[in-house]
Amino acid sequence: MCGTSAGDVTCMATIPLDMEVEAHFLAKEDGIIAGIALAEMIFHEVDPSLKVEWSLKDGDHVHKGLQFGKVSGRAHSIVIAERVVLNFMQRMSGIATLTRAMADLAHPATILETRKTAPTLRLLDKWAV
Repeated sequence: MCGTSAGDVTCMATIPLDMEVEAHFLAKEDGIIAGIALAEMIFHEVDPSLKVEWSLKDGDHVHKGLQFGKVSGRAHSIVIAERVVLNFMQRMSGIATLTRAMADLAHPATILETRKTAPTLRLLDKWAV
């Protein structure tokens, strides 16, 4: 089901329940990718039958426009999970990208994460570092 347990009206009205699709992850800009393992957890929590494939791993550099992953399966399941996945991956990748830039500038000093993070997101923010 799309959205809530009762179903998202727009999703239910526009996407056939049995529709299978493949969605691709494209980098919006150059940076460091982060959140891949979390994305897999979210997709599989929504629908264990979804197939998720990645060509990169956390910490790898991406270039704008690069396709670095894909998910295939029921369209309804992908629609439910995709916004959450993208929000977390964008946040974590932003943190990873800025951390790498600071670490490169500070070398040979070591950059450490701070305890001052967004409420409820501490674990994910530290994971991204």
